[in-house]
Amino acid sequence: MIEDVNVGDLTRHPFNPREGDIGAIAESIQMNGWFGTVVAQRSTGHVLAGNHRLEAARLLGFKSVPVYWVDCDDSTAKRILLADNRTSDLATYDIETLGDLLKDMALTGNLDGTGYDGDDIDALLRSANRVPPDFAEPTPFTHRCPECGHRWQTGGPT
Repeated sequence: MIEDVNVGDLTRHPFNPREGDIGAIAESIQMNGWFGTVVAQRSTGHVLAGNHRLEAARLLGFKSVPVYWVDCDDSTAKRILLADNRTSDLATYDIETLGDLLKDMALTGNLDGTGYDGDDIDALLRSANRVPPDFAEPTPFTHRCPECGHRWQTGGPT
């Protein structure tokens, strides 16, 4: 069952090993609104999924958040906590699709609230070997002096 719960009635799970970027989450909430729920253990009020989203909500002054309550023992709660974090780690991206989506968002100036910035896009496109000319670093070029034969290089990464 999902219900609105006072943020003071929920606590970060004491065994949550994950460190989240609360600032990025808060920016996403500000830009995109709240979506989804926090998953919490009914008997303890410990958050099993959404610990950092809860912290961002507190930072933004939310009084309540939607919570999906789970009735389970402490061992199952820990398994849910671990599974939520680990299954996220095991996921991968279709780099071409992600690159296209981010490039499109960047070109419309609409990266706010995505958790990505221009440096992230550059790194992603480089790793996928898909650097378009607008993002490309200059190619090194070797020059040779016709008089003395001295060589030097221009362009390329600085």
